[in-house]
Amino acid sequence: MENKVLGQINRENAEEICSLIRKDAQAEVAIVLERARKETEKVLAQAQSQAEQKKQAILKGLDSDIQKLKDKILSSLTLEKKRLVLSEKDKFVQAVIEAAKNEAAGFRASPGYPAFLEKAIIEGIKVIGDSHIEVYYSALDEQLIQEGFIKKIENGCSAAIKRQCALKFHKADFQDPGVIVYSADGRMIFDNRFSARLKRLNEEISMELLKGSF
Repeated sequence: MENKVLGQINRENAEEICSLIRKDAQAEVAIVLERARKETEKVLAQAQSQAEQKKQAILKGLDSDIQKLKDKILSSLTLEKKRLVLSEKDKFVQAVIEAAKNEAAGFRASPGYPAFLEKAIIEGIKVIGDSHIEVYYSALDEQLIQEGFIKKIENGCSAAIKRQCALKFHKADFQDPGVIVYSADGRMIFDNRFSARLKRLNEEISMELLKGSF
């Protein structure tokens, strides 16, 4: 009888112990699961944060690249616009100069040609800055290079450089209106023919157009 009672007590104790073990195990499992859940949430949060940071960095880089591309396109368009404007201006200037060249052939017959030739010679003398000058003129202007014309030029030269001028005139084989002026020692030369004047004018206008377009 006593053994039966003891056996009963042992079974009840065993069941109670097992029950306690199960409860402890469940509690441990719950703690572990909760810990795992929190750790998982933490890892996911960090991953999301890093992903967002990378996303923002990528977007920022894209914005920068897009802005650079936009600036490059706008710069190219601006340069192209200026190039086209300059090209059209240059075409206009060249057309005017070409028309002037075409008119040059008949210029000698105009009443104003002797005054032009006189001015061209004195301009050359002022550039050379010497009182002894060699003047080369076109054979087509031979009829103008007479004593009275030469005397007038010498007087104009003397007044321009404030010294008495001595000029020597030489007939040359070019046909261009105007003259080429040399210093007596040949070291200095000033081409004041019509074509040279047009070339200088073209360069001056081109430089002005260039400055005004940029």
